[in-house]
Amino acid sequence: MKNLVIAKRYAKAIFEIALEEGRLEEYGQELVDLVTLFEQVPDFEKILATPIYPEDVKKKTLNVVAEKVGMSPVVRRFLEILVEKQRVTFLREIRDYYGKLMDEYENVARAQVSAAIDLDEDTIELLAESLSKIVGKKVVIEFHKDPDLIGGVVARIGDLVLDGSVRTQLKNIKETLKRGELG
Repeated sequence: MKNLVIAKRYAKAIFEIALEEGRLEEYGQELVDLVTLFEQVPDFEKILATPIYPEDVKKKTLNVVAEKVGMSPVVRRFLEILVEKQRVTFLREIRDYYGKLMDEYENVARAQVSAAIDLDEDTIELLAESLSKIVGKKVVIEFHKDPDLIGGVVARIGDLVLDGSVRTQLKNIKETLKRGELG
């Protein structure tokens, strides 16, 4: 819980700077790219995050990498602050919360949609439009195929779950029959 509070504080800080500078997308993408870089080159993250390396070594390493990847001065300084405060390990959570702040700012809701079969782009677009009307926001869909559903669609937007799957309908019929037999 404490980690999330810390990550939110840093994400809000860089988000506010990005908003002031009109660079929300750019800084958000740089955070995504940094996390990807950490995953592709774990030694880079290890050097920045591990206390055994002196701060000057960390900053030199950071500056060399920042130069090579074309990191903006603001994001570079942000990462330097994370190094100084020993908060580099929070970068994934910072990236995630920054994304949530972006969605909130742009009035976007993210939906996880599952169906028993693959859905074509037109169908996904129609689903997004329908869900947008329900939640009052632009909906971006992340689709997953789930053959266990048998048929129909399940959509999750935050805490809202819209379950139109055949599996759930069959389960409801089964529960109704059980109650009828017992009553």
